[in-house]
Amino acid sequence: MLLDNATVNPVVHLLLSPAAGNAMLRFKSTAVGGLIVKKVLVIAALSLSCATPSLAFDEATAAIVAHHKAGKPINITDVAQLMRSSERWCYNQDGTTCDWSDVYLEVTDAGADYEISNAWNETYDIAFVDKGVFEDNRSICETGFDWVPSVRASLRADGSVVSGRALATLKADIAAEIADGDSTRNCFDYLWQGADTAAQTITLLQRQYVDGAYDASRDTPVTLHFDPASAAALTWRW
Repeated sequence: MLLDNATVNPVVHLLLSPAAGNAMLRFKSTAVGGLIVKKVLVIAALSLSCATPSLAFDEATAAIVAHHKAGKPINITDVAQLMRSSERWCYNQDGTTCDWSDVYLEVTDAGADYEISNAWNETYDIAFVDKGVFEDNRSICETGFDWVPSVRASLRADGSVVSGRALATLKADIAAEIADGDSTRNCFDYLWQGADTAAQTITLLQRQYVDGAYDASRDTPVTLHFDPASAAALTWRW
């Protein structure tokens, strides 16, 4: 900085504000032998929040990320916390599409209520509420809850909401189709795969047990999204 071609004698005072975490740098420049005295005040905001990088995950989730290793089972207590803190679980994610997805609505020590979304056919996407119970500190199991009355639907072509008679007909078709299904009881546990802090995602492997017997052919990778924007951008494949 040039001050009228005069000889400059700078005096610098640094004032710290502990409460705000800010530093005020006061810089005075006096032109010696001149009639003009110039004072320049420079304020630099050095907040503690800027000085310390923010975590992509909340504290509880970050603690889970820190102590799990790839390929190892996750206890249901940690699974429940991931359910609470995540925005959406995307199964078999490819780009921004999922085979199906879960949003966990309520999670207790006993189990969870969750909304499942998927493409029902080439015409409709559906979403419905189901319930699961936690067992053996490692699994979540189906309860046989009748989820058909909770079904909502939209058109895959344009996302418009399906209602009235069209929705009633769709629910009746769904009820008829699942009535012909098997009566097996399914439980699921999870293996840790990894975490991407920058993307705010965690990857697990879901394993399925049919009437207590593990079925490796049903292993499914699931990506947990913690960023609301990326979770909202997900869609479902048919």
